[in-house]
Amino acid sequence: MSAATAEMAAPRAALLLKLDTLGDLVLFAPALHALQRAWPATRLSVLVRASYLDLAPVLVPGIDWVATTIDPFVQSPGQAASELARLQQMVTALAPDLVGAVTSRRNWVEVALAAAAPNAPRRVALGTAHDDPYFSTQLRLHLGLTTPVAFSECVDSPPDEPDWQRNFRLVDTLLGRAVPRVAPRLELPTAARDSAREFLRAHGLAPGRFVICAPAGFANVAIKTWPAENFGATLRHVRDQHQLPAVLIGHEGERAHLEAVRASAGGATLWLGRTGDLPVLAALLAEAALFVGNDTGALHLAAAVNVPVVGIFGGGTWPRFVPAAGRATSVVQPLPCFGCNWQCVFGDAPCVKGIAVADVTAAVDRTFADANRAAAVIHAVEHLPASTRELMGRAAARYHEVQADHLARQHQIEEKENALGQKDRDIAALLEVCREREKLIRTVDGHAHALTAQLATLRSDHALLQQTLARLPADAAASARALHDQAVHIRNLDSIIQARDVELAELRATAANRDAGLHNLEQAKHYGRLLTEKEAVIQSLRRGHAEREAVITELSVQATSTTARLHKLWTAAAAHLREKWGRPLDTWLFRKIVAEYWMQIGVLRHYDPRPLRWDERLPGPRPPEANLPQIALVTPSYGQEKFIERTLRSVVDQHYPKLLYAVQDGGSKDGSAAIIARHAPHLRHWESVPDKGQADAIHRGFAHLTPLVGPDDIMAWLNSDDLLAPGALPFVAGYFARHPDVDVLYGHRIIIDGEDREIGRWIMPRHNPATLEWIDYVPQETLFWRKRAWDLAGGIDPSFQFALDWDLLARFQLAGCKVVRVPYFLGAFRVHAEQKTSQAIHTVGAEEMRRIRTRFHGERQDDFASIDQHARDARFWGAITARLHEVGIRW
Repeated sequence: MSAATAEMAAPRAALLLKLDTLGDLVLFAPALHALQRAWPATRLSVLVRASYLDLAPVLVPGIDWVATTIDPFVQSPGQAASELARLQQMVTALAPDLVGAVTSRRNWVEVALAAAAPNAPRRVALGTAHDDPYFSTQLRLHLGLTTPVAFSECVDSPPDEPDWQRNFRLVDTLLGRAVPRVAPRLELPTAARDSAREFLRAHGLAPGRFVICAPAGFANVAIKTWPAENFGATLRHVRDQHQLPAVLIGHEGERAHLEAVRASAGGATLWLGRTGDLPVLAALLAEAALFVGNDTGALHLAAAVNVPVVGIFGGGTWPRFVPAAGRATSVVQPLPCFGCNWQCVFGDAPCVKGIAVADVTAAVDRTFADANRAAAVIHAVEHLPASTRELMGRAAARYHEVQADHLARQHQIEEKENALGQKDRDIAALLEVCREREKLIRTVDGHAHALTAQLATLRSDHALLQQTLARLPADAAASARALHDQAVHIRNLDSIIQARDVELAELRATAANRDAGLHNLEQAKHYGRLLTEKEAVIQSLRRGHAEREAVITELSVQATSTTARLHKLWTAAAAHLREKWGRPLDTWLFRKIVAEYWMQIGVLRHYDPRPLRWDERLPGPRPPEANLPQIALVTPSYGQEKFIERTLRSVVDQHYPKLLYAVQDGGSKDGSAAIIARHAPHLRHWESVPDKGQADAIHRGFAHLTPLVGPDDIMAWLNSDDLLAPGALPFVAGYFARHPDVDVLYGHRIIIDGEDREIGRWIMPRHNPATLEWIDYVPQETLFWRKRAWDLAGGIDPSFQFALDWDLLARFQLAGCKVVRVPYFLGAFRVHAEQKTSQAIHTVGAEEMRRIRTRFHGERQDDFASIDQHARDARFWGAITARLHEVGIRW
């Protein structure tokens, strides 16, 4: 039995590529239902445009719908390189047994994704094996592919066969048997029906007692639109003859055209949809008595919910889009230039513009009169004489010949330009290799000089050691002292080397920042260092003054023998009491207040997972919107598909009216980009491109926002696995508005696990500038600052990868900014195995923290006693603050 007649085995996974418009997707639904019934165990994945993702599960539930932002009929492969790479990785991970291209017109995305599954046993394309000339050139120049290379099977069909029937030819081929042809039918969700009926009630309309009109739908092809005045005349006829008011539907971007139709109609109700409203549109269509329009997307939706339709068609793709409905009338004026794919010879689509108002109103009247009709009708009109039609036919044929010749020449030019461009790219690549090698040679040469110097130092130390050993006396005590002195000398040398390494790291970071154009950052750091040195001199003078006062006091005490004896007695008694009672009391108090208490700053898990609970309401009066500052917020992200959705929702669901939100993804290989794209209407900017790490991503994100904000506006970043507290943005904005002297603020933190369950809390003490010099204890996800502070500090330092938030806070403090802690929970920090905090703290993190402490304390940066003392202070006062918080006192 041949493959054409034998029933095919069900694949494990099948990927169908459907990148058409809304109407095409509705017409494909019955064929997809047939495949779903025939292959119940198969993982069926369908790729569609992101704007239709809300309706797709309503059309066919139980399918793995995959969204993309690519429009292959508008974008070239070079314009969508990152998204194409993501889709190719998705195909590789899916490893489908079947790839099907079901878009009505061949496009480069289908070919590229089919080629990404070379091991798929079947790669089937609906349509001819011959490529569209334009897309053929795109494929050859950008991807080096052709349709025969990507697809092993092609399913052809008659050019005049309606699309909804043509789709079943693909199903027949995939299953190896013929299946019944079923017209599209749509079951609407209850929520969508409720929304539609609420809209009708709000505008005084009764179900089944209005006509719905889609007069636009020209996002892809503008010339196919019937004139606005014709639609207006038709709607006046329906209102006068059938007593039915009109509802005009369309997208927000079509408002101007719809307003023109409404004005011509003498009034009508307007419904403007936004992203995510397609189910509501379908429900609104289901309540209408009649659909009239030239938007085939809304037309096929109306037919699928069993509403009579009158469609106005042109010759671009006739008769592919004939509706699959019983009470459907297609008004069309057949011309000899039909099949032009909307590349109109005459520029204004006379096939559509030549249809008269009377033709459409007659079709409307017949539809109402013949309520029991069960077959679709094509109402062909002829308003042009035979001689004109003959002339149009000759003009169209000649036009297509000229276009084909022009396109062939254009393809030749593009191929030559591509060859020249490839040579230029090869030369540039070779130059880059040469630069890299030259840079490597300089680096290796520098290392060689450094190693030579180190070797000379080691030889000198070795000689010194030999001389020292030769001069050692015979007795053991003297030898031990000499060895001890030598060990002290070696430790001093080690300290000098460590200090030099820190200084070199700082110099390298400075050079990198200057090369990257971050001169303001380095200027701010320079002035910060000067202020630090000035403060060190002041503290040195203060210590000298104190020591002098102590010497004067000592001399005064020792002026008489009696006072000298009393002073020695007091000193001895104080030392005895400190050792006998003070230290044990301090240890006991710390254990009782901190160590035995559940809340400890620095600990990332305090209790077993429990439901996340925020403050019921963040306090403070809300200033008028006009007085609120803008908030510029950046989310850096990479590979956080599991968490990025929850992070984005924690921001956009606050509906802060003056939010400027940017998401900077580092070219994630998972589904992060698609998730971010779904939230694009709420974002000022987003992109998914490779970067140099988190600090670089934050720097890039703010580069799109800082030109839009003023000195008193607010900035912050939120990592892609953390959350903002509900109401945090209005609270922070209100606090800054009421406290113009405050530059920086932060608050308490909730710790959550990978499932958004609460596992701990950090209740922060009041801000202590001295503690910030030694340890980083401020919860980054709760940190907000004014733009003026950012400018003073010089912005983010891209040379930091771990302690970038502490570095920025340190520079805020050195610049004299006022920092406060507010006693409320502003964010949640997520603990999971892949996070950078847990991976880098003992490597690059330790080195970066040493650099920051050196900025404040110079050679004392490794004074572990001071580090430990300030950590204990933060934990102690945090525990006190938490205990007060438990009894309702926010301190």
